[in-house]
Amino acid sequence: MLLQLKERNFLLRLLVIWMLLIFPRLALATDSAPMEVIQSNTDKVLTILHQSKSGQAQSLRQREGEILDVVSNYFNFDEMSRRSLGDAWKQQPPEKIQEFAKLFKKLLFNTYIGRMENYHDEKTFYDSQRVDDDFASVKTHFLHQSDNISIDYKLHRERGQWKVYDVVVEGISYVDNYRSQITSILAHQSFDSLISMLRQKVERHD
Repeated sequence: MLLQLKERNFLLRLLVIWMLLIFPRLALATDSAPMEVIQSNTDKVLTILHQSKSGQAQSLRQREGEILDVVSNYFNFDEMSRRSLGDAWKQQPPEKIQEFAKLFKKLLFNTYIGRMENYHDEKTFYDSQRVDDDFASVKTHFLHQSDNISIDYKLHRERGQWKVYDVVVEGISYVDNYRSQITSILAHQSFDSLISMLRQKVERHD
């Protein structure tokens, strides 16, 4: 009888361990796939751009806040800022990092939307996705004047949500490109000078 009780307790422990292992995986399986995240949100952005350009709604300038809300759903601007700034992210005080991140988010947004404006009337092709644990890439392209324009997205899953941490347009990474520029600037100028340059660039667009 004692052996049967011990065996039953052992089996119960095994069952509990199995449930703890399997249920997180089931939860991950219900996450939106990276391709779905990119397609649904990109289509929303392109719809707003098309409406603004065709006169069906308010101008693009008036609807920038709406577009930013959509883009913020699937872009991790803080992570893009951190990767673009590199080692300097840990070397500067929090208030300067916060100011940099705020300006850089606006710059990234302007750059991305400026690119998407060029293709708002073109058909978007969502080609493929590749998932490796909590990282993924989604390949897309536009057919623009008989040319294929590739725009690929790199994503990271945090707390069950896939978010973009880099965009690669025609083989050129946003993060790598900006990191190269920032590294060059900081090699000769101060962090405050970098902030000033970012502010001027953002204000010129506004």
